[in-house]
Amino acid sequence: EMSEAPFVIRWEIDEVSKLDNVGRDSPISFNYNLPWKLSARCEPTRRNLYSSSSSSESEDDAKYLGLYLNCNWESESEAWSCDFSLNLILINIKPEKNVCNEVINQFVINDTDRGSNMISWDELIDPKKGFVKDDKITVEAHVRILNINGVRPVNVIDYSTSPAGLNNVVLVVEGKKLHVSKDYLAVLSPVLSAMFFGEFDEKNKKEIELKDVKYEEFIDLLNMTYPTSMDFNATIVKHVLKLADRFQIKCVIDRAESYLIGTKKFETVTKLILADQYNLGVLKAHCFSLYSSLAVIKSLKSKPEYKELSKNLKADFFDKIMNL
Repeated sequence: EMSEAPFVIRWEIDEVSKLDNVGRDSPISFNYNLPWKLSARCEPTRRNLYSSSSSSESEDDAKYLGLYLNCNWESESEAWSCDFSLNLILINIKPEKNVCNEVINQFVINDTDRGSNMISWDELIDPKKGFVKDDKITVEAHVRILNINGVRPVNVIDYSTSPAGLNNVVLVVEGKKLHVSKDYLAVLSPVLSAMFFGEFDEKNKKEIELKDVKYEEFIDLLNMTYPTSMDFNATIVKHVLKLADRFQIKCVIDRAESYLIGTKKFETVTKLILADQYNLGVLKAHCFSLYSSLAVIKSLKSKPEYKELSKNLKADFFDKIMNL
């Protein structure tokens, strides 16, 4: 049974005058164990409250602000769905002049965005209309979940606090503090083990700064390391794999490899480059098995990723050609 209280995604869009038909995405937020984001673009066609892939041509040459809510867009499962009611709001300096569009609909696989044209572009960027200020606009999505199927509950850990007796070191990343267990992490990472317990300056420090690491990316690594039940997706797998390799966290590397073998979000050549870069033998063998003919192997040269192939990979392909 879903809560009757809606959640709100609020997004301030800067440099709105530079918004084009490709558009821009808001930061990702998690609600009801699903990822959500807003997308905004300057569109040459008028659309109603449907998917952004809908084709409803405008009868004039006017442009419009398109605003869309996206949910669980990277899922490859066909078993999930989310019924919801949505109110998209373009904020005006006078609340009574806010532009609102409401809809009740459903998200399913390969159909994960809903939205519409909110207002004509000329009206949006006219300062006298009260929507834009300093080349910025503010939009909101008020979302009420009616029903969710096929979504596993996710255990989320708050690393900004320290449960009594569970955490005994603070990692500082981009000036932000993360409370973690050095004993737990040391078991999984020989690099962190040496940092926590070896003959290094950090050994006796209660706070240890990690340099050359992005905060959000390190959070993703922790979520894959701790028992959060969070899964890999195409957005995080590359940077988590990079960090897991840096800190030598084998269990995370193995999970990333399994994800890459099964996902359809990346081309085979991209997977092969990652397999070569991080020494993922099972993934590499899987990718090579898909290059089953001379024509398929030759097609690699036309791909932009070809220049990223290492000399060893090219030599492996030469050996494969010789054995065809």
